[in-house]
Order: sequence, then C-alpha cells, then structure tokens
Amino acid sequence: MKNPYGKLSEKEREELILKYLPLVKGIAFNLKKNLPDSVDIRDLIGYGIVGLIKAIDNLKEVNTKRAESYIKLRIKGAIYDYLRSLDFGSRSVREKERQLKEVVERLKEKLGREPTDEEIAKEMNLSREELLNLLHKISFSHILSLEEVFKENLRDYEEILKSKNDNVEDAIIRKEFEEKLKEAIRKLPDREKLVIQLIFYEELPMREVAKVLNCSISRVAQLKSSALEKLRKEIKPE
Repeated sequence: MKNPYGKLSEKEREELILKYLPLVKGIAFNLKKNLPDSVDIRDLIGYGIVGLIKAIDNLKEVNTKRAESYIKLRIKGAIYDYLRSLDFGSRSVREKERQLKEVVERLKEKLGREPTDEEIAKEMNLSREELLNLLHKISFSHILSLEEVFKENLRDYEEILKSKNDNVEDAIIRKEFEEKLKEAIRKLPDREKLVIQLIFYEELPMREVAKVLNCSISRVAQLKSSALEKLRKEIKPE
C-alpha cells in the first residue's frame, strides 16, 4: 500500500529496518557459504544493512511484495559492491583463473586423470587453503558477472516498482526473465546442472558438493564457473 504519511517518520523507518534485518542476515550468510574464510560475515551484514537503509529511504510503497523484492535487490547490490572492492571479479582474478586452467590441463595430461586439490596447489606453489580461497574468488567472480547481466535485464526495475499496474512486475520479471533463466539452466550439461542445483537451491558449500560428486573442490569450482558463464551468455540481453 502507499505510505499514507508521505515521507516515513523516524519511528516507521526504524520499524522497517528492524523488520528486514533478518533478511540482511539471511542473504549475508547464504553468500558467505561460497566465499573465502578471509571475508568477515560481519562486513557482509554491515554493508547489507547500508543497502537496506538506502532501499527504505527510497521506498514509494511499504508492506508490499514489490517493496520487499526491491529491498532484497538493494541489500544484495550493496554486498556485491563491497565484494567487488575486495578484488572479486577483477582482471587479476580472471588472469589467475586462466593460469589455473592451464595447470589443471597440464596435470590431467601428465597424470591421465583429474588432479587433486593438493596436486594443483603444489604445482601452483600455493597452500591448499590459498588454492581454496582462489577457487572461491574465481567462482564468485562469475556470480558477479552474472549479477551484471541480471541488472541489464532488470534495468527498469525501480520504474516497475513505481508503476500503478500491479501486473507489470509479474509480466516482465517472473514470466519472462525467470523463464529465460530456467530454460538456460535446462540446457546445461547434467553435472553442471547438478552443481548449480546443489549450490544455489540446496545451498551446499563447495566442500559438501565435492563430497556428493566424489571429486575435488577444484573440479566443483570449474563446473560452477563453466555453468555460470554459460548462463550469463544465454540470458544476456541482445
């Protein structure tokens, strides 16, 4: 419904912030599952709260589904912006990803099988923990890249939220965009599809997915990155 008071009073503003704080924490903890240990969950929550406050200050409606969707987008956007500042998605990460692929291919040819995390780490002169942190960065860089595509598809989202037509969001976002994404996921190879399901729908960390697939964490990261790159290309606006 429309806010009958026009601009929110301080009390109403505080009540909305408190109402959506659990949403901030939920988003932050879900993202943390696929991030290096060096990323502090408190920082994710802190930046998420900044996004929450900015969203509430920009609200034209309160207590509606569209308002909550907008708040969620702003929370995630603020956290993603923070992660970009930590070198996620940068050129250096892409270069390290290229080096990692070369090492994996070289070891596969030499060993005649998929190399273990320990073998890859040794070849790259990294500790196993350093390799895992790199894998997390590479994987999340693809998520950030996909998020940019989401923004392109939903570039008019804030305008949609301001629209008086209650069916606009459903027609544009749910029916078109989500169907496009589902179709892109259906086209993925079976193992990539399974990795996407386990990580994003079952919300398992990569360590657990590796156990399910009986493979190295490096292999899971490769499958995840490959799947996300394919999804990005499929749903990218023409």
